[in-house]
Parts: sequence; structure tokens; C-alpha cells
Amino acid sequence: MQFQIKVFLIVLIFLGLSACASSVAVQSDFDTQYDLSSYKTFSVITPSLEDQEKEISINPILIQRIARSIESTLLNKGLSKSDDSELSVRFYLGSKREIERSSDLGGFGYYSYRYFDSRDQRYIRSDNDEIAIRVYDNETGDVIWYAFTRLKRPSEQYNQSSVDSLVGEILSSFN
Repeated sequence: MQFQIKVFLIVLIFLGLSACASSVAVQSDFDTQYDLSSYKTFSVITPSLEDQEKEISINPILIQRIARSIESTLLNKGLSKSDDSELSVRFYLGSKREIERSSDLGGFGYYSYRYFDSRDQRYIRSDNDEIAIRVYDNETGDVIWYAFTRLKRPSEQYNQSSVDSLVGEILSSFN
């Protein structure tokens, strides 16, 4: 009986911890008029950074990492890279900074002439990145597959292995 209780508790703890694991929410869509499995070659077109103030926070090294990761993921899916390709893969990277105000009302004070206030105002800055990947049919110019995700920027910068994991998850529904 003791063994069964221990096994039950271990399974319960494992399920609780696995429920806490976060994954990236990816929205993807594809055009059913095109058979994705019929394509054999691709090329990756990286976005160009213009000299604009709104693009100052976009990391050009991150763009290189994403391009490498898309290439390796598609190569692992059986496609081959070619300059004269059937598919063009374009990705777009955006960065958005949000500032939220938070108040802690505390438990002190009363609302009258002699107001004793213990409210604490905090401003929380969060940097969010957005990644969109579009796959085009080069013959027609139509978008045949699309994916989008929004994620909070990690405290440390993206390294190649974390970008590979992210892009692998985004392209997991691409067949």
C-alpha cells in the first residue's frame, strides 16, 4: 500500500511539473491548393534592415541565426537549398517594448484630510519579439504557408541552439 501511494505521489508531482512547462504559441496556416510535399528546393531571403529608428532594436546577428536555423530545419525535412528554387522562405522579425504600471495598495492609510499613503508604483518593462515566416511558391508568387509567434525576450540574448529550438518548433507543422 505504501508503494502505491509513493508511485501515485511521484506521478502527481511529474504531471504538475509538466503542466508548468511553457511552450511557444505558434499560429500557422497553409493554402490547401498547394501540395507542400511536392516541393523539393528552397531559398531563404533574409530581411533587410533599413536605417530607421523603429528598427534600431533588431539584432542583425539574430537575423543571421534565424536564417541558418531555417536552412538547417528545412534540410532536415528533406528539402535542398538552391538558387533556382521552387520555394522562397522569408521571415520577418519585430520587436516591441511594453511598459506596464503596477500599484501595490498595501494596507495602510485612510482617505481623509490626513492621508497616510503606502502605495508603491512600479513600472515594468518587457521586450517582446515577433517572428513571422512566410513560404512562397516561386512560380505563382503566392504565400502557401505562414507561421507567426510572439514571445517575451529572454534575459540573456538568443544563442544559436535556442534559435534552432524556436525555429524547429515554428516549422514543425510545415510538411
